[in-house]
Amino acid sequence: MAVPLRDVLAAGLKALRQARGLRQEEAAARIRQQGLTSWIRGTVAQGEVGARRFSIEEVLVLALALDAAPADFITGADDRLIELAPGAHLPAAALRALLSGDQQAVRRLTPQPVDKPVAVVSSAELLEAARRSGLADPVLVERATLAVSDAERHVARKVGTSPEWVNLVALARWERTWSEERDRRLAGRAAEATPRQLQALRGHITRELLTELEDDLKAGASQGSVEPENKARHERHDV
Repeated sequence: MAVPLRDVLAAGLKALRQARGLRQEEAAARIRQQGLTSWIRGTVAQGEVGARRFSIEEVLVLALALDAAPADFITGADDRLIELAPGAHLPAAALRALLSGDQQAVRRLTPQPVDKPVAVVSSAELLEAARRSGLADPVLVERATLAVSDAERHVARKVGTSPEWVNLVALARWERTWSEERDRRLAGRAAEATPRQLQALRGHITRELLTELEDDLKAGASQGSVEPENKARHERHDV
């Protein structure tokens, strides 16, 4: 499911405060010095548990107080979806790029706010599609269907197919689901990475996987999607 922006900012505020070695009282004092004179320790505590909605003005002042950029408040995996509004969800990487003013990076990551139906296919439908493409292994089909996660849904939206098909193609290529292969490569390269480097590395690996599977995913997009007459069965996923 998509995480509300309020909760993401709450986690970011706590992470930044702790990274600066500040107690909540000390953070509140810094914030007051920047002009938010009503902020006390309790205000910081409320903000860190998501009990307080942040205005854009407050986010900017908090960034100044904690010697950070607004993008630094957006924590989590690059493909984690964040809810800006009921009809507008963006991956964390795209939101960080947007807050950093890097429009080109935003367009590379997502052509539009991610809030469109994801095709839902049954195991039987996926098996039939797999047979047509020479991937008819019932064990792989079942695993591809059961192992769908946020990562596969995000890729499916980008490519225009179903998350089950993303997993099936990944399993056929690597004997691992998309998420498993991404995490395997990440673990092998991230031993000395800082949190910021880890975010960049995760995005790089995602693009690397897309490049390796691009032809198979696009060639199978029509196979892995629900047929037009079944589109009423689409389900909206808030990832």
